[in-house]
Formats: sequence, structure tokens, C-alpha cells
Amino acid sequence: MSVLSDTAALLAWVERSGALQKGHFKLASGLHASRFFRCIKLFQDPNACEALFVELACRFQAQSPDVVMGANEAGSILAFELARRLGAEVAIARQSQDEQRYRLIEGFELVPGARVLVVDDITTTGGTAKQLVEIVRQANGIPVGVGLVATKGIFAIDLGCPTEVLLELQGMDAVDPQDCPLCQQGIPLSG
Repeated sequence: MSVLSDTAALLAWVERSGALQKGHFKLASGLHASRFFRCIKLFQDPNACEALFVELACRFQAQSPDVVMGANEAGSILAFELARRLGAEVAIARQSQDEQRYRLIEGFELVPGARVLVVDDITTTGGTAKQLVEIVRQANGIPVGVGLVATKGIFAIDLGCPTEVLLELQGMDAVDPQDCPLCQQGIPLSG
């Protein structure tokens, strides 16, 4: 039995890896949270996360992507591993410091008509995935789907294309900094 066919086993693996962390975190969305999913911790053991890569690739095989695009560290690893399994090229984006917007890293490009699968480690509000899908559309590419390792399941998110999520994390939070109980208690942000 694959670890991915059993939600309890998948959650146990996430816990053992140290990927689910407690503290006071500022999310990419600007919201604050007391629990954080650091997907990169799962990737420390390539053999253990093989099933994760295979499962996401299988879910998008029928879409025949030409390119798999991810962002940041975990998204880049996902993009590479899925592209390898799907026989596609890779594109990597990163957030510009001055604009807080994602852009393709120099050297990567999307050609018009390219069928692009967007991948990301986790979504809270869908902000990163939405920006990546928008990059595809601005290049006149076709977003064929979004593959996510996890979602916090807090907000209803419509990414405008088929979305597959391997794990919906329970007991997660995301609050405006002004309403953050940890800020109100004077607890500093975790590193």
C-alpha cells in the first residue's frame, strides 16, 4: 500500500518529517499562522517522497503538459520531479523583492500555446498559484492544471483550471496580523 493511498499514513509521514511546524509564522500571503507546513522537509529523503511525485504526475498525465512550472525551493523541486516523469520541460519562477510579484527566472520562457502544469507545495489563499497561472496566460500558454502537495483548507480557492491536492491539512490557521492572537501576546515571529 502506498503512503498516499492512506491519509493517516500520509499525515504520519508529514509529522515524522518535521514538515508540520508550530510557532508564529508570517505566510507568503502576509497572514499570520500558528502552524506552518514546510514541505521542503519532506524532500530531504528523496526515496520517501517518490510516491508523492509519482502520484501528482499520474493525476496530470492525461493533460500532457509541455512544461511544469513551480516557484521557490519546494515548487522548483516539484516542477523538476514532475517534469521528469511527464516528459516535459521545466520553468521556474521566483518572487521579485521590489514588486512582490512572481516572474520567470531569467533563462526560462514559455512559448505561446504551451500546455503548462503549475505546481506548488501548499496553498492558503491561492496567491502564489494564481500568480503562476497568470504568468502562463500572459505568455499565451494554456494552464492545464495546478498540482498541490497540501492545502490548509481554510479558504475556498478557484484557480481557474483543474486542481489536484494530495493532502488537506487539518487544524491550520491564517489570520490578519491585526487579529493575530500571537502578535497580541507579544510572541515574535518564528525564523
